[in-house]
Amino acid sequence: MQRRLSTALIALLLLTAMPLSVSADETKDIPTNATETGNHNSLVAALAHAGLVDTLSGVGPFTVFAPTDQAFTDAGIDLADFNTEEANQTLVDILTYHVVSGEVLSSALTDGMSVETLNGDNITIGVGDNVTVNDATVTLADVVSSNGVIHVIDKVLLPPVDGPGDIPTIASNTGVHDVLVDAIIQAGLLDSLSDVGPYTIFAPTDQAFTDAGIDLADFSGDDGIAALGNVLAYHVTMGTVMSGDLSDGQLVTMLNQQQVRVGVTPGGVIVNDASVTQADVVASNGVIHVIDKVLMPPEIVEGEICYNSVTHTIVPGADQATCEGYMYLNNTEMDGQNYTGCYNTVTHQITEVSEAVCAAYIWTAAVDIATTAAATSIHTSLVAALGVAGLVDTLSGDDNYTVFAPTDDAFAAAGINLADYDTDEEISALADILLYHVVAGEIASTDLADGANAVTAANGDELIVTVAEGTVTVGAEGATVVLADVPASNGVIHVIDKVILPPADEPTEPEEPEVVCAATIGITSDGYGFTPASTTIAVGETVCWKWTNESMAHNVKEVAGLKSTTYVENGVYSGASAKTVDFHHTFTEDTTFYYACEPHIGMEMFGKVIVGDGGAEPAVVDEDKDDKKDNNTPGFLGLTAILATLGAVLVARKRQENEL
Repeated sequence: MQRRLSTALIALLLLTAMPLSVSADETKDIPTNATETGNHNSLVAALAHAGLVDTLSGVGPFTVFAPTDQAFTDAGIDLADFNTEEANQTLVDILTYHVVSGEVLSSALTDGMSVETLNGDNITIGVGDNVTVNDATVTLADVVSSNGVIHVIDKVLLPPVDGPGDIPTIASNTGVHDVLVDAIIQAGLLDSLSDVGPYTIFAPTDQAFTDAGIDLADFSGDDGIAALGNVLAYHVTMGTVMSGDLSDGQLVTMLNQQQVRVGVTPGGVIVNDASVTQADVVASNGVIHVIDKVLMPPEIVEGEICYNSVTHTIVPGADQATCEGYMYLNNTEMDGQNYTGCYNTVTHQITEVSEAVCAAYIWTAAVDIATTAAATSIHTSLVAALGVAGLVDTLSGDDNYTVFAPTDDAFAAAGINLADYDTDEEISALADILLYHVVAGEIASTDLADGANAVTAANGDELIVTVAEGTVTVGAEGATVVLADVPASNGVIHVIDKVILPPADEPTEPEEPEVVCAATIGITSDGYGFTPASTTIAVGETVCWKWTNESMAHNVKEVAGLKSTTYVENGVYSGASAKTVDFHHTFTEDTTFYYACEPHIGMEMFGKVIVGDGGAEPAVVDEDKDDKKDNNTPGFLGLTAILATLGAVLVARKRQENEL
């Protein structure tokens, strides 16, 4: 049987090598006729590689459906890939799938006929305007040889996989999809494409990868793996889509949410610029269409946010792959269950939204902070507060800001009711709270150092942002950043779980009103008198007593009358005597104010201030010292002290007496 199979395969290969215009020599066997055509070099080489030349040179008879050299090229078959015993057996299986035992002329073929080949699998015959074998067309029929007949076909026939297996299993056994399988494994998609699906995959051959210059070693690191996954996802769509289901001009959405355009021509199916060289290879979880080129996704659209054009919302924190990973499932089986809803191929989450909403996610440029916050659907309270405080324009402008944005739950937990802010003072307080969440400039989470980071909030207060063990907290409340680095066109948003409150303002001392002196009183040059000793002011005016670095200490203390030595209780008093004094008093009624210098009252250092009309004159105070001892002539020491100072103050006293 093996001998017969090998002979049949050789016959098939040789037949494939014949040009359409060449007439075979009926006295020569199938391999010899194929060798002489010049149009089946690939087939002849394959027969030799698989060790089947002797088989197809046997007595037969055999019927061989012989692919041309172009058919082998289109199928991407490279004999160098068949370099192991297992690979060679695969090649034998492919070649014997083109050979039928016995001589079957075209006149014996009927439409829909199923014929068993030497590898044990069946091929399906179609008879119409042309004769077809599976999806290949017979371009030259009934080339008679000494041990059978050759029918030339334009495609290589690939035998079905027993079972059939899932998509990766079938691809790994074709012998022409090794790079594709390696890419699927490298991108981490093996389990997904082995799942129940169903999927339709347009499978580039190894030659297609070579022609595209793709080297899997170039796809390293997270970014490289993501890029490779995006390329592969552009070859896969959900559901089982047979070639007969495709229409010319049809747009098919692939797993990366980008579309391919299908062309259906008399020559076959085209996907973008790739030709389907073998269609409808059925797998347990979908179908494979072999193509001759790698499909490259359109250039990535520059963007920063995932925006839904139907709901006008964004998906906070979504990256481009997540944004482009939405697809609508309609009662689709996954993991043994049927699902209907919007499925994300990256997060594997399903949301119950309409098909129109599911199809409306787009990766696009960022918008300003206020608009971004409004579109997140979790910052309704924050956006409303910005409106009340008149800050929407600020956060929509060109200046860059970093905003720590409390969620709606955070506002609710803080008990903030915007209806309470209905006066200018309360609105100003609200603005102060909101601006405490804003920092000028763009600060990404990666810009923060471990530990406490002090920044200045837009309300002028210091704000502490702490990084510890990968967690970022903000303010004295320890609000946690639950989502960092949401991009905006004018900055960045970090979502936090609490409202943070600015520190209470320190009480400030009221400023002293500026003193306007209606009269300023100093010390005479000898140090024993006020100058001027008497002054007149209006009611409500202020008198200032000022001197600096005097040789003796002085002060001002109210006395009961002119030259009285009796101090007025709780009267006007400048404090303890000092060499430098800056004291003032404002007089609020008509009066005559008398005062003395405490340390020099014995030297009759007095003064007076007449306020308005001077008020009622006080009674004359009898200050006679009726102590007889006081009326006696002073002793020698007392007299000496008096005489010592008398000359020094004589002029000053005379002046004061004149003024008073």
